[in-house]
Amino acid sequence: MTEGDGLTMRTRKDAWKIPATDQTLVWYAKAIAEMKKRPITDPTSWRYQAAVHDYVSGDDPLATHGEALPTPSDQQTFWARCQHGSWFFLPWHRAYLFYFEHILRQIIQKLGGPSDWALPYWNYSDPSNSSARCLPPLFWAPKLPDGTANPLLVSERVNGANSGHQIGTPADAENSTCLGKPLFINNSTGGATGFGGGRTGFSHAGGVTGGCEAVPHNTMHGAVGGPTGWMSAFNTAPLDPIFWLHHANLDRLWVVWLKGNSKHVNPTMAAWLTAVRFGFHDAGGSVVSITPSQVLDTRDALLDYMYEDESDPLHTAGPAVAPLAARTTMEIQRIPEMVGATDTQQAITLGQESSSVQFALQAPTGPALTLDAADSTVPREVHLNIENITATGRPIESYEVYVNVPDGDTPENHPELMAGLIPRFGIFEASRPTLEHAGDGLNYAFDITAVVAGLQKLGKWDPSNIRITFVPHRSEAERTAATSTLPIRIGRVSLYFA
Repeated sequence: MTEGDGLTMRTRKDAWKIPATDQTLVWYAKAIAEMKKRPITDPTSWRYQAAVHDYVSGDDPLATHGEALPTPSDQQTFWARCQHGSWFFLPWHRAYLFYFEHILRQIIQKLGGPSDWALPYWNYSDPSNSSARCLPPLFWAPKLPDGTANPLLVSERVNGANSGHQIGTPADAENSTCLGKPLFINNSTGGATGFGGGRTGFSHAGGVTGGCEAVPHNTMHGAVGGPTGWMSAFNTAPLDPIFWLHHANLDRLWVVWLKGNSKHVNPTMAAWLTAVRFGFHDAGGSVVSITPSQVLDTRDALLDYMYEDESDPLHTAGPAVAPLAARTTMEIQRIPEMVGATDTQQAITLGQESSSVQFALQAPTGPALTLDAADSTVPREVHLNIENITATGRPIESYEVYVNVPDGDTPENHPELMAGLIPRFGIFEASRPTLEHAGDGLNYAFDITAVVAGLQKLGKWDPSNIRITFVPHRSEAERTAATSTLPIRIGRVSLYFA
């Protein structure tokens, strides 16, 4: 435990930096083994906790014939509650991890382990660790140190994950883009993506994806799971023990984002703070209810934890000048203006090969007119939106998105023209109609201001036309496996000035 601000709190450790003599991951494995012994009707069981994230009847890989499930009312209240494509993504998952950790800690104490045990995190973005994108060794070891079966090892992962190979690509694991976002909330009228997501109501599989959720959350889910593994789907991802360390790292990034710049502020509206309550079970199986307002600071008495490393890798703004509780001023969002888009009546289908779309641009006539990059002291922002991304099934590809690749050239030869990634994770779930959503897919927004500035500098930016190229994004392991995939569809590609 660590002393801080007069309180004693638990420390969530970097899984890659845990000494060989430290049993943190071994206790994690032993607690999971105990949870797996409990029936799915027990809210503190392994499968029930996974179902809290999502559950699809008939698609449970651990189901047994004739087994009893919780009542329909219980399932409706507590299962398939994960918040995605939403400004609730971060607070919901923080609470989810906290109560899961509570269950683990009680089991570990009963097994004779430490009372201050805390869930570790997997920092796959660590530039000082050449193995950062590899799974920590205990997650692919056949046995635990005592010779018993290892519950941290699951076979349903991308090729190479369970032999110590790098997972995904550097682009999947990068965190500088999301940590550089000045705002928490996405722009509501198109354009800029915030760190935390777009304003929504309850959003189990919505479409307003925030920067942290896009990369590295969605990308690393797809990187670990590959086309068909557990981590690539909502309902099976929590069955892989690495899921929980992945989300601990994302929770850590929220802390890092807030600490890295005193202008970084959580939403201050009641619609985010208290309007929506989330239901879970504690270690005793009792129902608990919590709002985002109760999980804003991990060092508060309720949560009582910190991370081993909460430093800002960007080193952009120094320490925060105001405590989190005192920050109530949010930066004003610019008003974006759409200056071009593809025809919504013309389908854009992406498959296993690269493809491009082209559309006309027009000079701004509204809010962006006052931000002429040639004479304004406020640089114009340029945002590329990929809208209504849907799929009819799995497996599907992830895609790299490029701007104005020269004719006849290979996109991969121009990293300076890459706008970002469209990860596979969440697309299929967002394509299924539910009570809350129409199933119209995911939306991604990429800040391509620097890309456009580079093209302008070289005299290669055409203000009347733009071409966007989509390239299947496959790691070396996926290229070797050569899995056949299904197409995805894009409703519209649009460009905004702000």
